[in-house]
Amino acid sequence: MRLLLIAPAGDPLERELTALGHDVVRDDIRAPGVVTVAPPVELQPLAGLEPETWMATFREWAEEPFFTVQPWLAAALERGSGCWVAVTSSLGTQPFPGAGAPGAAAMALQTLTRVAAIEGGPQGVRANVVAPGWREPLPAQLDPELAVGDTPGGRLATTADVASAVGWLLSDDASHVTGEVVRVDGGYTITRGSRPSPENEG
Repeated sequence: MRLLLIAPAGDPLERELTALGHDVVRDDIRAPGVVTVAPPVELQPLAGLEPETWMATFREWAEEPFFTVQPWLAAALERGSGCWVAVTSSLGTQPFPGAGAPGAAAMALQTLTRVAAIEGGPQGVRANVVAPGWREPLPAQLDPELAVGDTPGGRLATTADVASAVGWLLSDDASHVTGEVVRVDGGYTITRGSRPSPENEG
């Protein structure tokens, strides 16, 4: 499938999606599929969160992905087909210390994606979310051993894991799946979740 990828420069998901056989491009609103990718997570406690950081996080995680995908969405509605997969973060469904801004922004884009599924369904347009758990590079405040230990699957999510989920949602095998949030986190969000490293809090 030809895919419009809206992601930070050099994002490793591009390589993985290409390996799965997709024709990945950066500028083609006529592509039948579009994938938006959130930037790496940065943690900052709420008490020290500056307005500029809050606004920048929402801009990078929600505003820019949505308004970049909007022309694609309009074209997909007009032609009567298309699939949007938004790669966000499990922080949108699992609160975590220091993740107030990225968690809220992830939830904002998840909401927009699910509304797109409702509005686009009658025109043959699907929209879903892939919410990965912790991936490399981890935020400095996160203890890798705790992150792995708190994940029932016993390891962090990989880019290949995310690409496989994205590829499935784009495929005909998922033709009746829309408006869903697919967590790719090894069970992380069904546990209590990871904790900041005591040595790196703040």
